[in-house]
Amino acid sequence: MTQTKGKMIDDSTLNGATGIGLIALRAGQMKQVWHERHIDPGIDGTIELRDPSTGEMTDQHIFVQSKAYARFAGETQEKFHFTCDPRDLDYWLKASSPVIVVCSHPDTEEAWWAHVQSWFAEPARRASRRIDIDKATQKFDASAVEALFAIADPHAKAHTPGPVEKKETLVSNLLPVEFPPVYYTAQVPTGLRVRDVYAEQRRTKHEVRSDFFLSHGRIYTWAPIAGTALARVADTAANQTPVGELIDGGPDAQHLFVRLLNAGLQHDLRDVTRWSGDRKLLYYKATEDLSERQVRSASGRKRLAFKGYSQRKDTPTLKGYYRHAGLRWQFIEIGGAWFCELNPDYFFTSDGYKESPFADERLAKMKRIDRHRAVLGETELWAGLLRGDRAEDEENLLGATQDRLLTFDDLVTFAVDRGINDKAWKTPTGGENDADQLPFDFGEDEG
Repeated sequence: MTQTKGKMIDDSTLNGATGIGLIALRAGQMKQVWHERHIDPGIDGTIELRDPSTGEMTDQHIFVQSKAYARFAGETQEKFHFTCDPRDLDYWLKASSPVIVVCSHPDTEEAWWAHVQSWFAEPARRASRRIDIDKATQKFDASAVEALFAIADPHAKAHTPGPVEKKETLVSNLLPVEFPPVYYTAQVPTGLRVRDVYAEQRRTKHEVRSDFFLSHGRIYTWAPIAGTALARVADTAANQTPVGELIDGGPDAQHLFVRLLNAGLQHDLRDVTRWSGDRKLLYYKATEDLSERQVRSASGRKRLAFKGYSQRKDTPTLKGYYRHAGLRWQFIEIGGAWFCELNPDYFFTSDGYKESPFADERLAKMKRIDRHRAVLGETELWAGLLRGDRAEDEENLLGATQDRLLTFDDLVTFAVDRGINDKAWKTPTGGENDADQLPFDFGEDEG
């Protein structure tokens, strides 16, 4: 006697249903509305977008097709690919609304997604019918909300873009600074200019000092004047004064204090930087043999501080110009504490010393391709130098025994629980010249 089997539901059917259930769960976690379709011609449901800042429904819909498997083709810990059925693909590409494919492992509650129309905009991809998934960047979870809005409502007509919940640490360009408790002043001859002070100092056997400025017939400096090269220009004995009198002495006195800080910074960096009076910035000196210089930044990564570039790719040893890391800065007071605000820049020379006649064009190019990571890296380069971090050859660029007038702490950071979802931003074009693609440099020898 043959036993009749009861009704059955196979594993693939359960897997498919669980995959759709996972999409519904993720939509709810995104605070969006999921509508499942019960008649499925290639679309399992829609996500109706809801403005997360107001709760208002936007009447913007994204069609969703679920693909749930225990394992996908070519799957590794980092990626996999999925080949679309040709009839499904034709149907999706004719849709009046955006279509996304959500690939999932229901048993581990992992899901990833791809936007069909943008992925298959390239003819080669359309011909292959293959979608490549990067597991790290294409997760289908709360981090995808802004990207979904960018697809369905690219001009933000139906929603108000806002910060997403994400814990991260923001790195500022502010360095806390400490300074000597006293400063020194002395009267100098009327009409004395800064270049006269340097000329007089060079006539002595003492080290030439840069930690000074002139104002209304007086010289201001951080260190004692007697017994140094500056004594040659002082008409009177120096007065020692608490620096607090400048800090608390009103706007004019505080302006003098900032000038002292500026002089101290330039003095501390005198061995490795030069000052451009035209550009109003400091920049790294060229190496003696014009070889490139790498230094270790405040983050511990290596950065290029100086490098030469060829004009022609067929003659790479013939350098057409040199790029120097540059710095603009200002000292500011916040809540009773003083900080140095770092604003990295670049300086271009034709021979390591003379400014390039094409400096403006080269600077404009760097500004176009610089992105966040590049600016952060350059900021950390200067923070490391000001803190006295060691160079690539593990020798202190400022000298092992050089006394520092100013001391700096770590860059100020802020912990936040909301921010911008970086994955939602369109990736800028620029190819291999993009700053984020090059960890130690951001520019190529130009042809």
